[in-house]
Amino acid sequence: MPNTRLCTTMLLALALLTSVALGGCDNVDPGPSEEQPLIRWGDTPEQPSSSERGNVMINEIHFAGSVRDDGTHDPDDIFIELLNKQPRMTNVSGWRLNIGGDYQKSYRIPAHANPITPNGYFVIAKKRDGAFADIADVFIEDLDIGRRNIYIELRDFDNRLMESAGNTEQQAFCGGYDLVTARSMERVQVLFGNRGEASRNWHTYSDDVGFPTINEGWRLNTLASPGAANSPDYSGSTTSGTFE
Repeated sequence: MPNTRLCTTMLLALALLTSVALGGCDNVDPGPSEEQPLIRWGDTPEQPSSSERGNVMINEIHFAGSVRDDGTHDPDDIFIELLNKQPRMTNVSGWRLNIGGDYQKSYRIPAHANPITPNGYFVIAKKRDGAFADIADVFIEDLDIGRRNIYIELRDFDNRLMESAGNTEQQAFCGGYDLVTARSMERVQVLFGNRGEASRNWHTYSDDVGFPTINEGWRLNTLASPGAANSPDYSGSTTSGTFE
């Protein structure tokens, strides 16, 4: 009978729609896989962390090398400092540093036992026998940052962009070696719009001697603050900024 056929057709159509809604079709997107969760909450090398953009910052870049108290300059004695701005501990084992500018290189941050505490610092140094050896959390012995054009991308364990600093088309925003002292490039702590690609958000280390976290024998002429709060910023930007 016509009515019976119509009812049967409607029931089949309803069953098909229900199957699609419940994920019965092969082409339904199952969502994020277990291999790449939205956020990783681990805080050990065996359970690496991921994060959200801007929560872990590139806070200081020392690309100018170290200078011993006797004036000897070592251009390869460099470091990158990260700052954890989120309210939970973060392990950056396996996170990636992509270098641009003078070099085109990519590095994985080595596994480490201690996660970065909230508002804590993390120092990635090149040399195990240099000015920053005692404060460094990890070493990347083939690390190259550049000396003219400085650009660094920080990506988490799942390759999400966390932060970028510097510019591939401009010279280093600040810091450098003046044949006497080597000074680092430090982040300005502005309230808003603190983008690492903007030159206004960086200043040169401003104190007369290097911070005590630098090894003895280098503090007179190696001017930086690895593993510690940045030096005073006299540009007037510490409490300024926009909502851009």
